Formats: sequence, structure tokens, C-alpha cells
Amino acid sequence: MHEPEEIARAFLAESDVDYRVAQLLRGTEYHSRTIAFAQQAVEKLVKACLALRGVVTLDHNLSSLFRALYQVEVPDIDEVVRHIDVLERHGARPRFPLFQRRDLPLWLPSRDYHEEDAIRAMQSADYVVQRLQPYVDRHLPGAGGDWERMRP
Repeated sequence: MHEPEEIARAFLAESDVDYRVAQLLRGTEYHSRTIAFAQQAVEKLVKACLALRGVVTLDHNLSSLFRALYQVEVPDIDEVVRHIDVLERHGARPRFPLFQRRDLPLWLPSRDYHEEDAIRAMQSADYVVQRLQPYVDRHLPGAGGDWERMRP
């Protein structure tokens, strides 16, 4: 397996791409995809931070683990984790129709997510990026993400 720092850099590079795409979609009619890319950007950013602590995981729900590892070091940890959790709760919903339960209407992300949902998702992503950016800058200088340009 690759070194944790190398893995962190890879996750940061992909987080940067997802966040930029979410920003490009912000304010368009593609609300579900804005949410999906915002969620993915934050998940990969959190995975980069975990990798910096030597924790490499393929799990998707990381807010509790992140809190456990960073509660002392990250200012406003409760609020950061709240925003991570908000995005985690979307899971695959912004990307896939849900049709398993006949007693519920078919869920179509492109139809059933609305502008307000995308706005809230982007606010959460912006918050997490702003709070974790100083940590990443300190512990992984020259990571390749264009953090200054990414700031909302």
C-alpha cells in the first residue's frame, strides 16, 4: 500500500476536482449533482485528513471517526462534524433513483432535490473546506489543491 501522505495527497486532489465541479453546478438546475459533488468533495477531504493520521478507509460515513481523531486539533469540531454528517446523510440519494419500496413513490434525484437542498449542501461543504483548509495547509504543504481559489 502507498504511504499515508501520498494517499492524503491523492484524496485532496480528487476532493479539489469534486469541489470545483460542485461550485460550477451551484445555481444551475442540476441540484442533485451539486449535492453529490459537494458530498464527495467533503468525503474525500475527510479521508485525506484521516490518511494523515494513518487511517485509510473505504467507508463512507466518517464523521464519528473524524471527531474521535480530530476533536482536540480542529476548532469548532462539533460544527465541522455536523456539516460532515449533513452531507453523509445524502449518501447515494443524489445519484441514484430509489425504487425498492412499492409503498413509496419512486425517488428521482434530478426531480426530487430542489435548489434549497443544493444551497444547504454547498453551505455545509463550504464550511468544512474553510475549517479544514488551515489544517491541511500546515500538515501537507504543497498538496496541489488550489485552496485559495476554492474558498467561497
